[in-house]
Amino acid sequence: MTFEALVRDASRKLSDAGIENARGEARSLIMIAAGLPEGDFILNAEASVSESVQAAFERYVTRRLAHEPLSSIRGRVDFMGLDFLSDQRALTPRMDSERLVEAALEAAKGKGDGRLVDLGVGSGCLTLSFLHHAPGWTAMGLDISEHALSLARENADQLSLADRVNWIHGSWETAGDAISNADIVISNPPYIASEIVRTLEPEVLKYDPALALDGGEDGLDAYRAITELCGKVMRSGAVLLFEIGFDQGNTVPDLLLRHNFASITVLKDYSGHNRVVKATRQ
Repeated sequence: MTFEALVRDASRKLSDAGIENARGEARSLIMIAAGLPEGDFILNAEASVSESVQAAFERYVTRRLAHEPLSSIRGRVDFMGLDFLSDQRALTPRMDSERLVEAALEAAKGKGDGRLVDLGVGSGCLTLSFLHHAPGWTAMGLDISEHALSLARENADQLSLADRVNWIHGSWETAGDAISNADIVISNPPYIASEIVRTLEPEVLKYDPALALDGGEDGLDAYRAITELCGKVMRSGAVLLFEIGFDQGNTVPDLLLRHNFASITVLKDYSGHNRVVKATRQ
């Protein structure tokens, strides 16, 4: 069979399963199976597919029909122009989170070196992207999940950044000493309300860790804990940056106002939604 014939058949199956952009996803899957750049599909559309590639493609289609995300099947995600390993050990990097890294880099501008702390590192995409673009800086990344930290370490190794970052396993308080010496603290904590988590699409609910999603009854549990901790131990002039949900542009700044933070700014992402809150420790 040809690439085009296999994609046409898989597109029908994916569409029937309610998967959007079924043809585009089928094209991506067959190029992953063939080990070719996705942009080469047109060049290969009428070429015959080997039995081994067809078998791999059919396995990938079966996984996608079970609503496993394309990023998980591919095993890699582009984030801030870098190639990250991605699997079920941590939240899949989302393009929206690039806005948090951009805000941190803006806060670091003009400083030749410094110390960053990332609370809840997941795959390490935030910390490592920052370090890649801020070569004079070092970082500490904390996560309560050993699985997530193992993925972050692998990403640090493949990006040749392992010598500039320390990973710590534990709760938020475990990072207290590091926070007290940090110039910038960033966090993309779990911020979805518990009752909303249960309604998420299966690609998220089944394949992203619940620890990285569930922010408690109102979605603010992690923000409360981190803001209180940082308000106590961050030094004056240090910057705290949160990623937030689109509807948290008032609630998170209110928390920061209660814990010795000023110059609070809400930044939007490129879709026009509230995405990042920036604050300075007084």
